[in-house]
Amino acid sequence: MTPSIASPARRTHRTRATAALGGLLTLALTLSACGGDTKENADAAPGDTSSVDTLKLANAVAVDTLDPIQASANESIWLDQNIYARLVQTDPTGTKIVPDLADKWEISEDQLTYTFHLRPGVKFADGTPVTAQDAKWSIERARSGEDSAWGFLITPVTDITATDDQTLTIKLERPHAPLLADLAMYAYAVLPQKAVEADKDFFSKTPYGAGPFKVTSLSPQSNLVLTRNDNYWGPKPKIKTVEVSIVTDDNTRLLQLQGGQVDVIENPAGNVLKQIEANPKLRVDLFDSTRVDFVSLPLKTKPLDNLKVRQAIKAALDLGRMNTLAYQGNAKVATTFFPYQMLFWDESAPEPKQDLAKAKQLLAEAGYPDGFTIPLIAVSADAAGQAQAVVIKDDLAKIGITVDIQSFELSTAYDKQRPGTNGMGMRYWTNDIIDPDEVATFGADGDGGAHAFNSYWKDESVTALVNQARSETDTTKRAEMYAQIQAAIADQAPFIPLAYAPFRYASGTWVKGFKVSPLGNYNDSLLTLTVEEH
Repeated sequence: MTPSIASPARRTHRTRATAALGGLLTLALTLSACGGDTKENADAAPGDTSSVDTLKLANAVAVDTLDPIQASANESIWLDQNIYARLVQTDPTGTKIVPDLADKWEISEDQLTYTFHLRPGVKFADGTPVTAQDAKWSIERARSGEDSAWGFLITPVTDITATDDQTLTIKLERPHAPLLADLAMYAYAVLPQKAVEADKDFFSKTPYGAGPFKVTSLSPQSNLVLTRNDNYWGPKPKIKTVEVSIVTDDNTRLLQLQGGQVDVIENPAGNVLKQIEANPKLRVDLFDSTRVDFVSLPLKTKPLDNLKVRQAIKAALDLGRMNTLAYQGNAKVATTFFPYQMLFWDESAPEPKQDLAKAKQLLAEAGYPDGFTIPLIAVSADAAGQAQAVVIKDDLAKIGITVDIQSFELSTAYDKQRPGTNGMGMRYWTNDIIDPDEVATFGADGDGGAHAFNSYWKDESVTALVNQARSETDTTKRAEMYAQIQAAIADQAPFIPLAYAPFRYASGTWVKGFKVSPLGNYNDSLLTLTVEEH
């Protein structure tokens, strides 16, 4: 998912997993202005074997939980992808649905029955068989468990049946276009039912599933060790171990990379990218992404309940200058709240331009000709978000609005933003699935559990469109609905999209083959990458 949120088709009678899913699940996620490797050897193919059997990765954010139905921090979610398997998964490009534990499936002609067939002989990391009953229990837990925030994704599901150990049938009350994409999500991972039920602390110890790695050591605030799962059904990783350390300070992560104590670091600060690139032993990777940075304008904080005030704030912002300061130009100005060039992203949406005269006029019409003072909650360790907050403060000062930037560590910042009563908030979103239903529901469904990104904005007609789009399997009609949804958010401004930002990583040139998909996952690359002596 994203650290931006509070806890939370097909046309023939027999559609095979190996067949193309067609336009409904086709994405174009090329982020040319943001993506691409910046050193020639970044695409160097990994070798047949790894000289070093351990990859050391330094993350900026602690593990919140390894329970897939509760995880909300991206870093935890991306670890889950390596530990647990699902019925289906996304491919390395983050654009297609491909087999995982199920090697084939059929969809009925009326699109109300999905039948999945598990691979013969698949096992969990402890060697016990993966059964359709495990899949049934896990999906039920994700859709209706009291600790899950993800049931809203598959509300049309009426029945899940394990007809035998290898076969799972899911029935729907109406067609649901995103179902395969939903089931590929981390929250719908297939877990060992008996082991989880027998140990209430299963996820806080050394949890395992049927993914390529298993947890052998876990200290959520400091480190985690993943060890190769030799019972994994697919190709075995070339490395044996992944050591993940939690290093919240940007400078410390960089120093550890420069010293060779770690191999890969996430989120190097934008202002040091050129410095990293100047070191022949290091490289920077800006991976295509579904990240959208935004500032939330919750309607529970006055005077943000006034539409013209929100529109004035939007008109006052210089997003181009913000992009330069926050990302040194390595991002694109956001035009809608849908991730850049994802499925049904509205390419005709205009790029917002700063218009201070219009902003002042709107503010006066709203009854605030002299402006007002308002807090802006930001994440202290997020260099890009801090830079964006500075530009917001500076731009809004030009129309008489005084912004009080209040910075907190990530979880505290989001806790303060969640009720919507404490001022504006710096946030970001990344997709977990390849279908836009997830982001549309989080951002525009006023009845959804995320309260429109905690803005508490609601428009009945937009909520209806979100739900209609989920059931519509005609891609042309879906595109029209999502264009209307994106236009409504742009006009109503319950939150303002700021930038389409790449996933930033830095690594040693001794690491060959580290890749991140537009969804943020790197589990596919861990199967094939190699680490050389250094």
